[in-house]
Amino acid sequence: MLEIDGATIVFQVINFLVLVVVLDRFLFRPLWAKLNERGSTISETLEEARTQETEAARLQAEWEERIQEAEEEAEEIVSAARAEASERSTELMEEARERLDQLTEDMRLDLYRQRNEIVTRHYDDILDTIIDLSGNVVRSVTTRRAHDDLVTNFAANIYQMSQPDVEEYRRMVRGRVPTAFVVTPVALTADQTETLTDTLSSLIDRRVDLDVKEDPSLIAGIQVRLGDKVIDNSIRQQLREIRERVREDLIARMEESGQYE
Repeated sequence: MLEIDGATIVFQVINFLVLVVVLDRFLFRPLWAKLNERGSTISETLEEARTQETEAARLQAEWEERIQEAEEEAEEIVSAARAEASERSTELMEEARERLDQLTEDMRLDLYRQRNEIVTRHYDDILDTIIDLSGNVVRSVTTRRAHDDLVTNFAANIYQMSQPDVEEYRRMVRGRVPTAFVVTPVALTADQTETLTDTLSSLIDRRVDLDVKEDPSLIAGIQVRLGDKVIDNSIRQQLREIRERVREDLIARMEESGQYE
C-alpha cells in the first residue's frame, strides 16, 4: 500500500510555489514585458507603415497630378509652338508672295520700259523713213507755183503779226546790222527778193539786207532768220511738225493703255 508522507508533500508544494514565484519573477514577467514591448513596437511599426502607406499614396497622387499638369503644360507649349510656327509660316509665305509680286511688277515695268524704248526707237526710225519718203513724193509733185504761193503767204503772215510780236523783233535787232538770212529751195525771183526786203524792213522799221542761200531739201517755201528768231514755212518744216504730232499722239495712246512708263 502506497504510503504518503505529508511532510514530503508539503515540501514539494513549497518547492513548486517557490519555483512558480521564481519563474514568474525572473522568466514570465520579463517575457511578458518583452512581449508587451514587442507588441508595442509591432503596433508602432504597423502604424508607421500605415502612415507611410498613406503618405506614399498622397505622394503618388501628388506626383500623378504633377505629371498630368506637366503633360498639359507640355501640350500647351506644343500647341503654342505649333501656332507660332503656323503663324510664322504664314508670315513667311506672305513675305515670299509680296517679294514675288514685287519682282513680277519690277519685271513687268522693266519689260514695258524695254519694249517702249524699242518701240520708240524704231518708231522714230519708221517716222523718219515715212517723212523722207513723203518728202520725196511731195518734192516730185511740188511745182514752182506752190513754192511761190508759200513765199507770198510768208510775206502776208508778216504783215498780220501782232503789235507785241513786232515790237519784240524791233527790240531784238536794235544795235545790230539788220540782215535777214534766207534759205530757199530754188532761187528767188527779183520780185520775191524785193517783196521780202520790203516786208522785213517794214517789220523792224529799218532797211534790211538779205543773205540768200539755196537748199533743195526745203522742197518749197522759205526759212528766214532775223536776229535770234527763225520763221520757217517750208514743206520740210511742215513735214517735221507732222512727224512730231504723230509721235506725241503715239506716246499719248501708249500712256492711256499703260504701255508707256
